[in-house]
Amino acid sequence: MKTKVLLFLCFLFMIISSIKINAQNPRPSKKKPPIKTIWDIPHKTLWQKWMWPHRSAAFEITKERVVNYDTAYIKSYHKKLVIALPVSTRFLKFSLNDLKSGNKLTFSPNLQYNLGLSINSRWATFILHSGVKVYNGDPYNKGKTSYQDYQLNLYSRKLTTDMFVQYYSGFYIKNSKDFNSYSSVKPYAVRSDVYALHMGVSSNYIVNNKKFSYKSSFAFAEQQKKSAGSLLLGIYYSYFDATANEALISPPFRGSFDSLSYIRSAHTHNFGLNLGYIYTLVLLKKYYATASLVQGFGGEQMGYIRENNSSYQKLVGGAGKLHMRVALRYDNERYFIGSMVITDYVLLSGKSSSTFDYSYGKFLVYIGYRFSILKAEKKILRDLKMIDY
Repeated sequence: MKTKVLLFLCFLFMIISSIKINAQNPRPSKKKPPIKTIWDIPHKTLWQKWMWPHRSAAFEITKERVVNYDTAYIKSYHKKLVIALPVSTRFLKFSLNDLKSGNKLTFSPNLQYNLGLSINSRWATFILHSGVKVYNGDPYNKGKTSYQDYQLNLYSRKLTTDMFVQYYSGFYIKNSKDFNSYSSVKPYAVRSDVYALHMGVSSNYIVNNKKFSYKSSFAFAEQQKKSAGSLLLGIYYSYFDATANEALISPPFRGSFDSLSYIRSAHTHNFGLNLGYIYTLVLLKKYYATASLVQGFGGEQMGYIRENNSSYQKLVGGAGKLHMRVALRYDNERYFIGSMVITDYVLLSGKSSSTFDYSYGKFLVYIGYRFSILKAEKKILRDLKMIDY
């Protein structure tokens, strides 16, 4: 019995010694080839295929990129997640202009202010509506407006693109009191039967893209380190449609307008070229003020149907569009707070008895924070033993 115990202890000692020797003298491991593209990431087994999208995203975030801007003027936060909480309002308003009398009616929505969530990334910035209303307008005097308003902004190093789809139902006539024929005790005439649809796209090339950052003021994914500006060149297209159950010129105002302006529905196609300038002023490396003015030159195709079912269609040149942006911000690299307004005015030039002007845009105040995700993604890749450090 003692002999068996001694033999077992000797055998156990030999195993432990062997493990210790192997641990002290590990075999040289084969160095993995460097990962240059996402296709170098293992994706043969079922588990590798399942993890491949996540690992690819981590690789794209952490890989080094060629710097194509002047680092003395621009600092990048592309490897950080930028989150902001904005309180914003969006709008779409229009005017029916009677060229014969010189009068116009201005239709405006009852503005609402909503709390949202702004997510800014390397490619795009967009706001998700939380459904929480901070201010629900003035329904007693201005009626009720329901709307669907989607505005997407794409910012790259050289190009900026704005895309939008807006549908508004329910307007009030903002300049009702300008007409002596309006005698209601309420300050505005309300037109709940009026609705408007607007959609389009506008894109500009940033000439001084090496030193000027569009993302600094409007996406927060970069920071303008020194004051700079840029010439903007681009194109635009938009479609606008306004319709009512009855004529847009309602009875209290008819005496001030020519009968040819009794329009029930109208639509316009607007297109042209953009030319403008944008500038950001930097003060004390923490305070930023940006202003932009872009003039559009182009044409319009306008058509409308009057109350008596007569119609008008014409393609003319000379239409204009004015795009303006203003932004103010305090930014200490981690958190930031500020406000901005983005708006477009489309001025139509038709020689008929009636034309339409319209404007759209958004205003918001916000507070935000930049979250570092680079270390977390590198840890994922390191734990998966995909990259040798």
